[in-house]
Amino acid sequence: MEEKRCILCNKPYNYKYEMFGRGCLDNLYELLGFAKQPRIIWNKELNLCTRIAWKNHKFFLNRKKKYALAQKYIALNYLNMMNYEALNDTKKKISNDIKNIKTFSNNIVETISFSLNEIYRLFNYTQKFNNILEEIKNVNWEEVDKKTAENLIKSVSFIFDITKKTSPISYVVFYSMQYIFWQVVVIGGILNNKKFSSKLLFNSLTIIGNKPKDLIIKDDEVISLITESEIFKERINQLIKKYGQDADEFIVDDKNPKEDVLIRFYEGDLLYALHDATMLLKAKKDKNKKWNFEIEINDKYDFTEFKNIKQYADVDKNKLSDIFSTTLNNFAVVSSEFGVIKTFDLKIIFNTKEGEF
Repeated sequence: MEEKRCILCNKPYNYKYEMFGRGCLDNLYELLGFAKQPRIIWNKELNLCTRIAWKNHKFFLNRKKKYALAQKYIALNYLNMMNYEALNDTKKKISNDIKNIKTFSNNIVETISFSLNEIYRLFNYTQKFNNILEEIKNVNWEEVDKKTAENLIKSVSFIFDITKKTSPISYVVFYSMQYIFWQVVVIGGILNNKKFSSKLLFNSLTIIGNKPKDLIIKDDEVISLITESEIFKERINQLIKKYGQDADEFIVDDKNPKEDVLIRFYEGDLLYALHDATMLLKAKKDKNKKWNFEIEINDKYDFTEFKNIKQYADVDKNKLSDIFSTTLNNFAVVSSEFGVIKTFDLKIIFNTKEGEF
């Protein structure tokens, strides 16, 4: 007998069935809640399709319609088990196609095309993702050793596969898994005690079709985070030395050289939050000859370039920053391509004085 391939698992078989191998057929009986049929049933595949038709209150369908209905009904069950809100439109279309399979209709209407093997593989991806996600949720990221952390983070890398954008259903499933992953990151798993970067990441996460809002931040906690940074202090001192030696005031804006306005942070919360930010300022001495600063930090929250560990390493401290910032950055680049993480403009405005930082 000619070798066939199961339309569910894609494994070869040489039995009489038209769609499924015996193992998948047995599993489908269990999946759909049907009792297994006795051996006297000659064609269990046709029997399954008939029972699916009856369950949907469709009687006297011809063989072709029964088999088409079975594929749609099985796909719908797998999609329901994935339980992603973004799949609702797909499920609705399949449900409508099922309703439109009628005894006396001339054609089988298909408003959405899919392969049952694709749906089955997507279901298996989601099961694997759910298992890893539970591990990630239970990890204490402040105490876990570096190798364990690296392996666990990389174990979820399969959901960041840019090639999965090709199929509409696959795109929605991988979009949903990435969206859930970043929500877990925001809630505090990997970015534990990083409130600022978590806030920005949360703002960038929107459901399909929506856009994030731009942010203007004047929050004291964020301002303290910046002014206490050694990078910030060093940059202010550099600018005073360059422009304030023989002056009582100076301005640094877009007209100045790029190296004077660009500011990069290399550790902690700011490493995750701000990327290639620009810092503009107005500086003026008060009556006590102390510098007063009006500062505006601008950044576009986006992820456009893949990084390697050396580009994004916290070399001075024995932390997981190199792994997390590098790997998460690269995941975020892919999520940006999927539209899970969306770009927005960020502005931080504050005043500070010499001696306050």
